[in-house]
Amino acid sequence: MDAGERLQRLKPGGNTTLLRRLRGQGAVTIVRMPSLTHRSVPRRALACSALLTAALSIGGCGTLDVPRADNYPPTDQKKARAVHHWDVLADDVAARVAEKIAAWPAGEYPIHITVADGSAFNQGFRKLLIVRLLDRGVVLSTQPAVVELAVDAQIVQHQAPVGNALQMPWTRLAAGIAVARDWHHYAQGTASGVASALGLGLAMDMARMGTDGAAAGGPTRTEVLVTTALKSNDRYLAGSADVYYIEREDAVLYQAPLPPPPPTPVKQWKVVAP
Repeated sequence: MDAGERLQRLKPGGNTTLLRRLRGQGAVTIVRMPSLTHRSVPRRALACSALLTAALSIGGCGTLDVPRADNYPPTDQKKARAVHHWDVLADDVAARVAEKIAAWPAGEYPIHITVADGSAFNQGFRKLLIVRLLDRGVVLSTQPAVVELAVDAQIVQHQAPVGNALQMPWTRLAAGIAVARDWHHYAQGTASGVASALGLGLAMDMARMGTDGAAAGGPTRTEVLVTTALKSNDRYLAGSADVYYIEREDAVLYQAPLPPPPPTPVKQWKVVAP
């Protein structure tokens, strides 16, 4: 039987034996072969796969050929908030200076301490440093000498805004989420979500304050760089550099005082006899 005859028998009214045979084989084939969509792979998995593929395609097309911004590993930095903190720094600097000059002949090279300007920090730190050096037996000079220990403080104020002022972030976040949830489910008819979320947020904030300290106040956008340089003539012998957070309002303590205003001119009148 050629192809034409087989097609003729498949037409309506023709011989349907071959058609029924083919239908039967097709039915057996469908039953034996599980559906790829409904049995082998769930619809949800296929949808997730499609979304992931689309996201990867969009991300690949939108990536700029520049390095991405990344954070430094977590580090600690002290915050100077009291004169006691200046004293701690002075004691640390004195210990380093005493260790550096330990091999010098005793009393042969007295050190003269100078500061860059008359700021409150420089004046106070110089006095504290003198006391801490004398406690360690370092010979100091009240007049300029061959060896000088120069102290300087530089204020660094970052202008980029950073959300460091939020003291209770988890509590506020939890409250916002809870209110949104109650609005959606209960039309603001109950405060159960608000209470539970506030309790969780408060617990997380208290844990953070327990480790960071309530008085720390978090990082600020104002810092101070304190440097000391041990010099002799045109040579640097040793030095130190320390960085601290400070409150923005305390920056004036580390800045040179403003010059006094110029004196008001006084007019003189001369009385001439008639």
